[in-house]
Amino acid sequence: MSERPRSIGFRRAALHLGGLWALAFAQPLFDLLGRNAPFFVARGSTTADILLVAFGYALAAPLVGAALVWALGRVRPVLGWAAHLALVAVLVAALALPPLGDLLGGSAAAIGVALITGAGAAALYARMAGVRSFTTVLSPAPLVVLLLFLIVSPVRELILPGDEGGSVAGPSRSTTPIVQVVLDELPQSTIADAEGRIDAELYPNLAQLAERATWYRNATTVDDLTTEAVPAQLTGEQPQQGSLPTARDHPRNLFTLFGRSHDVTAIEPITDLCPARLCGESRPGTADRLAALESDLEVVVQHLLLPEDLREGLPAVDRVWEGFEAGTTDDGSLRGGSNLRIDVLTRLARDDAAAGFARAIAAVEEPRSRPPLIFLHSTLPHGGWRFLPDGRRYPIRRSAFPGLDATGWTGPQWLVDQGFQRHVLQVQYTDRLVGALLDELRTSGVFDDAVIVVTADHGASFRAGQPRRPAGRGNMADIAAVPFLVKWPGQREGAVDDRAVRTIDVLPTIAKAAGTGLPWKADGIPADERAIDPDAPIDVSHAGKPAVTVPLESILRQRSLRETVEAELLRDGPYAVGPRPELIGRRVSVGTPPAAGAARATIDAPGDYADVDTAAALLSAYVSGEVKGLEADAEVAVAVNGRVEATTRVYRADSDMVYAAVVAPSSLRDGRNAIAVLQVLPGGRLRTIAATS
Repeated sequence: MSERPRSIGFRRAALHLGGLWALAFAQPLFDLLGRNAPFFVARGSTTADILLVAFGYALAAPLVGAALVWALGRVRPVLGWAAHLALVAVLVAALALPPLGDLLGGSAAAIGVALITGAGAAALYARMAGVRSFTTVLSPAPLVVLLLFLIVSPVRELILPGDEGGSVAGPSRSTTPIVQVVLDELPQSTIADAEGRIDAELYPNLAQLAERATWYRNATTVDDLTTEAVPAQLTGEQPQQGSLPTARDHPRNLFTLFGRSHDVTAIEPITDLCPARLCGESRPGTADRLAALESDLEVVVQHLLLPEDLREGLPAVDRVWEGFEAGTTDDGSLRGGSNLRIDVLTRLARDDAAAGFARAIAAVEEPRSRPPLIFLHSTLPHGGWRFLPDGRRYPIRRSAFPGLDATGWTGPQWLVDQGFQRHVLQVQYTDRLVGALLDELRTSGVFDDAVIVVTADHGASFRAGQPRRPAGRGNMADIAAVPFLVKWPGQREGAVDDRAVRTIDVLPTIAKAAGTGLPWKADGIPADERAIDPDAPIDVSHAGKPAVTVPLESILRQRSLRETVEAELLRDGPYAVGPRPELIGRRVSVGTPPAAGAARATIDAPGDYADVDTAAALLSAYVSGEVKGLEADAEVAVAVNGRVEATTRVYRADSDMVYAAVVAPSSLRDGRNAIAVLQVLPGGRLRTIAATS
C-alpha cells in the first residue's frame, strides 16, 4: 500500500477515465453496432457522420471528465482528486451494472451493489499504486475499440474508399418510363379474398391496377429481411451473407443500369443502392442525420447498460419504422446486447410513408428530357400498425404488438387476429397512397408507356405460436408469398399468371420491358420467362444465409387456407373483427357504475374524448384500458356515443388484465364523445363496467 495521492493531472486523468469509459460504454456499443452496420445505412450516415460518432463517443466524455478534474484541481487539488475518484466510481459501477442486473434479477439490488462496487474500486484506486498502474495499462482501450469498430468490423465497408456503383453498360437512350414500388411486409394473402382475387372492396387501387397489369400471383420473395430483400429486387441477384445494402456492395443495380438513359428518383429509406452521383441530392442534411443517430444511440446505450426491469419502459430497438424514440413500444428487447435487430428504420421524419409517395408524385410531375425512373420503397404497411385507412393515426397507449414477444406470436389466436385487423387497416391506407401515385401517372400521360412494378420485400405471419418473422416451415406461406404486379408498356388488359416467379426477377423484368437486357449474369430472369412449376423449390434466406426451402405447391396450399381464414375474419368488415361481430351497431344505454366487487374497467386517456377534432391527424380510435374482476379471454364490448363499435377480449399484460379495440373513425364526432366499456354476459346481454364522464 502506498501513500494516497492528493491530486492528478489532466493527462493522467484522461488516460484513466478513457480506459474505464471504453470498457463500460464504448466497447459494448461499438461491438453491437459493428455487427449491425445497416444501422448507419438506414440513417443515410456518411463517412464523416460515422467517424464523428465513433471518435466523439469514445473520446469526448473522458476528455470532458478530465477537464473537469483539472479545473477543480486548479481551484484546490483535493477537489480535483475527489472529482476524479467520483468519476472512477461511477464508471466502475456502470461497468458492473449489466452483469449484476442479470445476476440479481432486478434494478433495486443491482444498482445498490453496483454503486458499492464502484465505491470500493475507487477506494482501492486511491490507496493502491498497483490499481492505478493497472488502470494506466487500460488507457489504450479507447483506441483499441475504435480500431476494432472502424477497421475490423463490417462498418469499415461504409467508411473506407471504394467503388460506389461503377459504370454499367446500360442503354444510353430509352423511351420507357420505369416505376417500381416496393411495399414493406405485405403478405400476398392480405390482399386476396377467399377466391384468390385481389379484394377490390378493401384495396380498390391495387385491384384497379390489376385490371391493366399482369398479376404473378405465385410470386415469392428470396429473403425475409428488408436489407437483403430490397437489394435482391434491385440487382436480380440472390442475397449474399455479410453484404451491406449499399451501392458499394451492389454496384450493378437498377440505378446504375439506367443512370444514363433515365432521370432517376430513388426513395430508399432503408437501403442505399443509388450512387451519390445519381442520387446525392436526396441525402438528408447533416443536422438531421446526426440528430437521428443521437436519439437512437441514446436508447441503445440504455438497453445495453440497464437491468432488465428498467429496460421494460424503453422504446424497443427493433422499433420498426419510426426510430427508437417514437411512440409506444413492442415487446422486443435487446437482451444482453447480443443483437441489434433492425427490422427497418427511417432515416428522417421526411422519409415517412406519405412523404415518400409525395416525392414520387412530384417526380412524375417534373418536366424532363429523359423518361423518369422512379423507385419507391415505402415504409408501409410494416408494423407498428398505427394508421387508419384515410391516413389519420391513432395513439397507442399500451403495447404496440399485443400477443407478440421476441420469439413470435405467443397467442391466443384472437389476439393475433386483432393485430391482423390493424395490419389490414394500414394496408388500406397503403392502397390509398399507391392509388394517388397511379392517378398521377395516368394524369401525366406516363402510365400507358411505362413499366410499372408493384411488389413487396417480404410478408409477415399472423399465426399464434409462429414468429411474425423470420420464415420457417410453419409460416413460410405468410413470409414468402408476396404481391407481384407488372404493368408492361402498352398493356391494356389485366391477366393472372401462375408462373413460379421470384422477387429476383424484378430487375430482369424491368430491363426486358425497357427493351434491354442485363449486362451481367443475374440469378433472376424476366417474370414472363419463368415456368409454371408447382414443384419448384422455393428458398427463403435470412440475412443472406440459407434458411428454409419448400416446394411452391406447399406454399400455395398454406396460402389458400390462410386466405380462407382471413376472409372469414373480415366477413363483416375490418372494424367488426372480434368475438361478437353480431353486437356491432347495437344501441346501448350506459348504466350506473358497477357495484363494489363487480367487474370494473378503466379507459386510457379519457380526456381525449372530451373534445375530439375529427379533422386532426391524430384520432383516438384505439380504445384501451385495464380490467378488474374478469379473467383472460372474457368478452367485452366498446360503445361510442351509445352504439357498440367493437368487441374484444381481456388479455394479460405483465401483471395487469387489459383490453384494446379499434373503433370505426366515423363513430367519433367533433366535441364530446361518450365511451363505454361493457361486459358481455350470457345471451349477449351487456353490462357497463367503465364509461367516460
